[in-house]
Amino acid sequence: MTPKNIILLGLAIIAGVVLGMMYPIIGLILFLPAMGFVVYILVNNKGASEADPVAAQAARQFIASDGMAAIYVMRDGFVGGQQGMNLTVDDSLTTQFRTGRFARAEVAPGTHRVAGRMAAQIGGSDTVQEVTLWAGECVLLDAKMEMGALQGKLVFLETRNPAEARAKLAKLKLVEWR
Repeated sequence: MTPKNIILLGLAIIAGVVLGMMYPIIGLILFLPAMGFVVYILVNNKGASEADPVAAQAARQFIASDGMAAIYVMRDGFVGGQQGMNLTVDDSLTTQFRTGRFARAEVAPGTHRVAGRMAAQIGGSDTVQEVTLWAGECVLLDAKMEMGALQGKLVFLETRNPAEARAKLAKLKLVEWR
């Protein structure tokens, strides 16, 4: 945030507190739309079901089937953790999940398009990453939120190191594709 934005935010907080104490009805009128937005975000969380523990344990091995490649996408962070993240691989596989979970897509070798968007964001604001994989290769995309002044931006941090990927996936739950 720039110093100007910090000053404006401080002034808005002070004005809100003063007006809220002088005119409580104004505070209530402003509070209701904010609560409506929170409810809207929670209603849009249509997370996929979790896979059975045996399938999850097999997926955590970070190994692709013979002649195939695998794309893993995970979320493990606090910021925006309860908001669903919509995930699409090659415009065919889709799912939605919150923090503490991961998805695994087994794909043919080649270049693939992975798109992610937070449930509260509008269409067209997808974060897209293309990954190229050889047969037997796996990639882990760690979805993180980079916070701006008014909105967070989803970014994917790529990992191809199997030991590092297994350590990150160890405590996460596997979600199924829709």
